Amino acid sequence: MTFTTKEDYGLRAVLDLAAQGGSAPVQAREIAARQQIPEPFLEQLLASLRRAEVVRSIRGAGGGYVLADTPERVTVGAILRALSGPLIPHELIQGTPEEPESLGAIPEVQVVRGVWHELRAALLSVVETVTVAELLERRIATREGFLAMHI
Repeated sequence: MTFTTKEDYGLRAVLDLAAQGGSAPVQAREIAARQQIPEPFLEQLLASLRRAEVVRSIRGAGGGYVLADTPERVTVGAILRALSGPLIPHELIQGTPEEPESLGAIPEVQVVRGVWHELRAALLSVVETVTVAELLERRIATREGFLAMHI
């Protein structure tokens, strides 16, 4: 479970799409310019988000990307999974079919798997409840605070 620029850029790209209002498609180069993300890398991220049905691509003149659902229904967890897969690998909690059955009887294995389970639950409690709509609200509050400091 390592979060990298991939997840950071992906979250920023989806937030940027949502901030544009969602009705008209937004071109990748516009997002890349606003967010200072290398466009080729952003295209890869948007392709992953499209395959996971977080965003939709619209072809042709005036085409680009839009959110596939309303900001209230898109969670941070959905975005992170689209970009990187499971947040904590299932094998850390349940083990693998290849490992001996006796491994599950070792107290240390049980304790460590319990910690992985707790960590997964805590992480999911955040990423599955924070939506893009909430991120938009935080963005507005941040901009208002920034403007108030500079007036």
